[in-house]
Amino acid sequence: MQITVKCPSCSADSSFFTVKKGFQGPFRCWKCKSLFTLKVNKDGDTELLEPLSQEDFEKQKADKEARRKKAREKTV
Repeated sequence: MQITVKCPSCSADSSFFTVKKGFQGPFRCWKCKSLFTLKVNKDGDTELLEPLSQEDFEKQKADKEARRKKAREKTV
């Protein structure tokens, strides 16, 4: 599924693809590098796009990696 987002800071359009329908997670604008929390529903409509601090971004990234590692351990 292709997702298109307009950055609230600089109005640049960004597009990316996901395997699943919908998306929830951190988003960084390619142009101004601003960070946001993004939630897109299964229809491709943006439900949430709010500013995200660098610290919160790093925390979300670490939490996601920990969940990924735990899932890999369960399959082994």
